[in-house]
Amino acid sequence: MAAMAALHLHAQAPASSACVAPPESFALKSRALPVWQLGGAVLFTAGMTIDADGAPNAYAPRNGGLDYTANARGAHGWAALVTNRKGDPVRQKKGPYRGFYVSTTSLEQPGVSDVASPKRYIDARTISYIVLPRNFADRFGISLGDLAIVFNETNGHSAYAIFADVGPRTRIGEGSIALARELGIPADPRHGQALGHITYLVFPGSGAYRRKRITPANIRSAAARLHQQWIRESTLCLINPDGR
Repeated sequence: MAAMAALHLHAQAPASSACVAPPESFALKSRALPVWQLGGAVLFTAGMTIDADGAPNAYAPRNGGLDYTANARGAHGWAALVTNRKGDPVRQKKGPYRGFYVSTTSLEQPGVSDVASPKRYIDARTISYIVLPRNFADRFGISLGDLAIVFNETNGHSAYAIFADVGPRTRIGEGSIALARELGIPADPRHGQALGHITYLVFPGSGAYRRKRITPANIRSAAARLHQQWIRESTLCLINPDGR
């Protein structure tokens, strides 16, 4: 993959090169994560757990959904479900998943005003998305809707994705069911994961223009253009690393 070849060349560049700054350290719960900023993109390597949020069948009473219902809770109550005024999860009233809870994502589809409609949220089954902690995104200028390339170093699979959900502050490395499938990772939210060797290349500011409905095709076409532009700029920087 051309992107990874460029990353390898970047990694070999001298620390004084204008192309590559030394990695910054981002504190996780158990370790410090090295994070590089390369050609306007943000790069890090981690594992991947599987996120079902946004899927209409993600959560249900008695753990009847794709994921354990407990995983929809945060430190201060329900974090991934629509709730009523009493704080109880709202159930779907019609459709194939009648009785299931309405699972949310931080990023929402444009033009859907009903907060209790599953169509308002980014479906983890069909959309390849990544999850980032809010403090990580803020630190590196990444916003919801920004695009990314994700690479599985173990099998060589890669995929384009969108930043669609905000996760816990002390964890990084999480992606949707659809993304896991594209990367050849076991995609069961309850048990599937990759323990490492997943490289994320995120393009800050790349989603600012987006007004269309979020679809796999729209993500691929927009991210592919960014990918090619990043490769061209990276190649020029490597040819002339001092920017002269």
